[in-house]
Amino acid sequence: MADALVGEPAAEAGPSASRAALEFLRRARREESRRRRRDGVVTLYGVALTAVVWVPALIAVARAVNAASPQGAPAERVLAALPVTVPALGAAAFHALVRSAAWRGPVLVDLPTVRWALPLPVDRGRLLLPRFARAAGLAAAVGAAAGAVLGLPAGTLSPGSGTAGRAWAAAAGAWSGAAVALTAAGCGALVERYDGRGQGRSESRRSRVVGAVASAAVLAGLALAVVTAVDRDASPWTGRVLLWSGPWGWPAQPLVAAVGGPAPGWPAALALSVVSTAVVLVAGARAVPAIPASALRARATVAERMTASVFSLELRQARLATRGGRSATRSRPVLRLPVPRRRWLLVPWRDATGLLRAPARPVRALVRLAAAVALTALAPAARTTPRVVLAVLALTAAYLSAAHLVEPARLDSDDLRRRVQLPYSSGALALWHAVVPAALLVPGLAAGAAVAVAAGRGCAGLAVLVGCVPALVGAALVSAYRGALPPQAVVGTDTPFGNTAMFQLAGWYLRGPLGALVTTGPALALVLLHRGPAPAAVAGWLAAAGAAHLWWAHHTARRLHRT
Repeated sequence: MADALVGEPAAEAGPSASRAALEFLRRARREESRRRRRDGVVTLYGVALTAVVWVPALIAVARAVNAASPQGAPAERVLAALPVTVPALGAAAFHALVRSAAWRGPVLVDLPTVRWALPLPVDRGRLLLPRFARAAGLAAAVGAAAGAVLGLPAGTLSPGSGTAGRAWAAAAGAWSGAAVALTAAGCGALVERYDGRGQGRSESRRSRVVGAVASAAVLAGLALAVVTAVDRDASPWTGRVLLWSGPWGWPAQPLVAAVGGPAPGWPAALALSVVSTAVVLVAGARAVPAIPASALRARATVAERMTASVFSLELRQARLATRGGRSATRSRPVLRLPVPRRRWLLVPWRDATGLLRAPARPVRALVRLAAAVALTALAPAARTTPRVVLAVLALTAAYLSAAHLVEPARLDSDDLRRRVQLPYSSGALALWHAVVPAALLVPGLAAGAAVAVAAGRGCAGLAVLVGCVPALVGAALVSAYRGALPPQAVVGTDTPFGNTAMFQLAGWYLRGPLGALVTTGPALALVLLHRGPAPAAVAGWLAAAGAAHLWWAHHTARRLHRT
């Protein structure tokens, strides 16, 4: 009986008791179930209406792009990139869905059910399996719709494709999206079942390390796929490797074959995809009844907190809520740094130790830094407009890398107790927080530039990217010391052109990265368009931009804390 009180499956839970308890739950929640069904019908109606409006528009745009060039060069370019882009999109979706299972999961129950029904001696499978089936079905429907939207224009671009060819491409794309979604749902159930909260310290540490390494591997593979898709001289073997790389590549082969792409073994890949999806779904369904009550309780609490944070437009609190009850840092750093003997080294030592306690954050920063270097190195080989786009994407990736490394500044901004014993004002402390990110980004970008030069992809834009580090770190610190969202930004101001709330919200959340892009983007774009060495004027401009952003961070921190 003690197991039942703590929420674990009780051996004495008979079928009649489970049937009576579930029937009572159905009666008590009948009105809520009707409301959810009505909301579901409205959502399906909106999706159908959107599909009716936008799918013909997508077909028309694809035909116009194909007809714009007599040789069909844009269409050939898009079709040639499908063996890389489709598995990359599938891997990104798979990674996001499985990662979300760590804080939400496909099996999600509300707090009343967690607090009232789980401690009772009811059949856990009859309570949780319908929720798993509903979550998997919804994921499959969304994935199929997204895959069909991707496959239909691809079928239209395919040379000589008629109505049957477009229908076959749409069906193949729908299967690709549904298979990835169903596989991710099954893996999500396994993540919930074997959650690290109930494990010992060594098992929990191993699970975190495995998760961080897997995330880094998937992100690195995605970055390589994007770089390969952008590079015109990429060898075709990369596409073949990605198509056979896993459950995100196997279901993509029928779509590639439908548009005439290189997928000779697509029947075997389709069979492998069907078998793997079925195996993972069965394994997930068998694991659902044994999901610990602690994991369900934590996810229900996190879902409530995240919903409240999203409705209050506190995006940082929503991101923090996704961590759930799992600690964001390690009990011990992966590498112990000696305690500094000089006072000026205290804040950099503490920031570096904090990053070592959360090794996933520097790994993500490294992956985004590699993507920034790769995009900058590939930009000179592109045309004029794609070159500017690649410059913006490279700066965005570099800013995201800096944003990951200034997490200690965000913690000091959120919790005043962390800085009361430090002999610095808020503005000076913000500038000290820039030391470690800059000390990591500059050598990282320099190493990436050396690799690009060794690979024959060196360009002056890589030196400009290194010069953008002070501005990017300063912009990240501005976002870290942003503070709470002011109420007037949510309400906005009524003008003859409409309410300004949307623009105020965008300016509040994006002022840091937008300032960095506005000040550093033109310099990088001009150097990439010129294809020559960076002039001294560009170096002076970047130095001034970095100083301005660091002053902005200093001023923002002082205004937030009034010290």
